[in-house]
Amino acid sequence: MVEIPPNLQRILTEFGFTNYEAKTYLCLLKNSPATGYEISQQAHVPRSVVYSVLRRLEGRGFVLSIHEKPHRYLPLSPKQLIARLQTDFGSRLNALKDNLSAFNSKPDTEGFWNIRGYDSLMSTCEMLIKDAQNSVYISGWYREIERLSDAILNARKRNVDVVIFSFNAIDNSFGEVFCYGISEEQLEQYWDHKLIVVTDNNDLVMGSANQQEDEQAIWTQNRAVLTIAVNYIILDITLFGQRVKKDISQTVNRLRSEHYTQIDHLIAEALRARQQSLSG
Repeated sequence: MVEIPPNLQRILTEFGFTNYEAKTYLCLLKNSPATGYEISQQAHVPRSVVYSVLRRLEGRGFVLSIHEKPHRYLPLSPKQLIARLQTDFGSRLNALKDNLSAFNSKPDTEGFWNIRGYDSLMSTCEMLIKDAQNSVYISGWYREIERLSDAILNARKRNVDVVIFSFNAIDNSFGEVFCYGISEEQLEQYWDHKLIVVTDNNDLVMGSANQQEDEQAIWTQNRAVLTIAVNYIILDITLFGQRVKKDISQTVNRLRSEHYTQIDHLIAEALRARQQSLSG
């Protein structure tokens, strides 16, 4: 008899396996090649259904049969199974995306979505960073940035522009980093964990990042709020540059919208006019 780990069986069912299919596949990973009768005995799959289960698994490409009498079956290796599932689910997600876009007659809105709980907050940020094509701007604490490290480093490999501000020490491998190096323990005496993530100047997640289930954050594409959030990061980086006497102008110019160039000209003209009026 093969002892089937309940957690593995549950995970496989989340990816479309029935309970009997999961048991059969896991049984074959332990003992293969095996006949349907052997699988029935070892995995506690009824003989009345084991062959239909094997046919379904074979049809999906998860199990291979050896054509001899009696038939024996071999499973895909875990690596092969994961690759197959990634391909299958990627195709399904793309098809769903295309069909939903065609079905949806309403334009995208700039609404606000509440995110409740720390894990949901981090999962949402990870998803947005993984989808980022051009830029990722973050203001956060070491704990949250470390948890998002895989997504951030993969974004860098895609040549996504990553800019991070933190009061804690952050490794420069994450991107263009501006940090003071204050320990989390010291900072926690005065502030709660906060997190701002802006991706492609299109999506913003912002809110409390305390590890509590009732904490709330927002996810929005609202242009006004996005601008405020980016300006908040710019302000922190600007103050950092002034305090450590570092030229941060190139970074700030990348973060600012193109409209600010025109505003700079207006400000310069206004200052000149003011100076002239004072001197005259």
